[in-house]
Amino acid sequence: MRVSNQMMANRIKVNLNRQTSQMFKVQERIVTGKKINRPSDDPVGIGEALNYRKIISNMEQYGENIEKAKIHIDTVELILDTVTDFLSDAKEIAFDPNVDMRDSFAEDISTIRQQVLQMANSQMNGNYIFGGNLTDTEPFVEAAGVVSYAGDNDAKDYMVGENLIIDIQADGNNIFMGADDIFDVLADLETALLADDTANITGQITRIESALDQLETVRVENAGRSHRLTATKNYYDHYKVNMQDMLSQTEDADMAESIIDLQVQQVAYESTLATSAKMVTRSLVDFIS
Repeated sequence: MRVSNQMMANRIKVNLNRQTSQMFKVQERIVTGKKINRPSDDPVGIGEALNYRKIISNMEQYGENIEKAKIHIDTVELILDTVTDFLSDAKEIAFDPNVDMRDSFAEDISTIRQQVLQMANSQMNGNYIFGGNLTDTEPFVEAAGVVSYAGDNDAKDYMVGENLIIDIQADGNNIFMGADDIFDVLADLETALLADDTANITGQITRIESALDQLETVRVENAGRSHRLTATKNYYDHYKVNMQDMLSQTEDADMAESIIDLQVQQVAYESTLATSAKMVTRSLVDFIS
């Protein structure tokens, strides 16, 4: 079969277009640093890469939630530690035998009670900490010398893994007004000091100790949660690194290999151009002759 000039020209264009396309893909790999730039480059690989990215994104979100939960726990610990110090001061006052100082001690207890009330109404990022899920409502309200709770009994939940939720106690009623109502205890101690009622003063010591145990229980529980959160975060950090490595192996281009491929493609392209030029020149001479 006679090969016409048109057929030869079409074949040359097909070869040049194919080599140009291959060279463009190699150049794209070098520019983007990725060997998968579109689904058609590797249908299986793109699916794996998307899955790795989803896992990494989830790990990052869980990590952020863990950090928020740890900040919450640290804030609660700081508050309860301060309240514990206040109650310890009140306990020392109740133990003090100096009857001449009882009016002054009563003022101190009144101040301590107001400080505890202020701590119980603490906020974090504009939200009340000890009101359960009613974070926009002041949880402890004092009227006519009596403190009442206006929050709910819910805990603060943080999603820290797939189907894994950690709850941080936010029920101020249970924390501050549980078996022994801290505000009532301090009010009764103040009254006993003003009345110079020694029996009633010392009688508040057991109640203060009970309130301290109440706070300690919450603090111990939070310490355990904090430890678990730290361990979970460390696991996620290592797991995320592994997923990032697998993602890199799946989609990242080998730059040295890509540069060599580009050089090979350029040589092949230039050779095709040179050969095509000779073929076209020869065919034109034959046509003239």
